[in-house]
Amino acid sequence: MKNRFLLLAVTALALSSTAFGDIQSPPGHHFTWSRKLSRGVGNILFGWLEYPTTWRKSNQSDGAIAAASDFFIEGTKRTLVRAVYGVYETATFPVPSWKLTYRPPYHHKEVLDNWWGYTEFPPELGFRSEIPYSSSQGW
Repeated sequence: MKNRFLLLAVTALALSSTAFGDIQSPPGHHFTWSRKLSRGVGNILFGWLEYPTTWRKSNQSDGAIAAASDFFIEGTKRTLVRAVYGVYETATFPVPSWKLTYRPPYHHKEVLDNWWGYTEFPPELGFRSEIPYSSSQGW
């Protein structure tokens, strides 16, 4: 009886210890040197996509006339900021330079409103759907 209880206790402890073996990864875990290099190259190559994004956002909020001037001024500012940060991050990718981490150094508020901040990677053209299924029917 004692051996059976001991075997049951050891088995229960062995199985329950694996449940605690998978700890949560720290918040900065996905910011590595390779992600920093990818972010820098992406900002250099695709920073110009701020122009159509600025047009679209300004046109939705303020109209076509505001979008025409915002397209040039705000789009150029955002493109140059992305290019400068892209060169900086590409040049310093092996070193954790921003507060001793690999996080992006620019001001970002993508959770609240990415119009005034910068997302980690440049914006994408076109429409993105977060729905994993299609409404079309395939036979």
